[in-house]
Amino acid sequence: MPASYTASEKWQIAKLSAKTIKQAAASDGPNGTTDIVDPRLGARLDAIRQRGEERYEREARAALVKLDQAEDAVAMAKADLATADKDSKSAARRTLNNAKADLRRADQAARKY
Repeated sequence: MPASYTASEKWQIAKLSAKTIKQAAASDGPNGTTDIVDPRLGARLDAIRQRGEERYEREARAALVKLDQAEDAVAMAKADLATADKDSKSAARRTLNNAKADLRRADQAARKY
């Protein structure tokens, strides 16, 4: 599953991965008897990855909720435009255009997920 990492988490992943590679290079190799890679490094990497996946899921849910709200706003603006009288038609049209612009932005954000 994709993940969403903060800048700090990206640095931690790089640092922990480098440590793991360094320790693995110092071991006897795949056929050797000594494996000196610290298992805590893998556990820390897994914890960071888990947090990133959870953050990704929250962001995806929020983007979809925002998309639904934008779709509702467009529908409401269309109804307002249809029922507007001659004097308020231009304001209703501006509101509809703004709602459509918000919908486009929300759609672009939701496509990321």
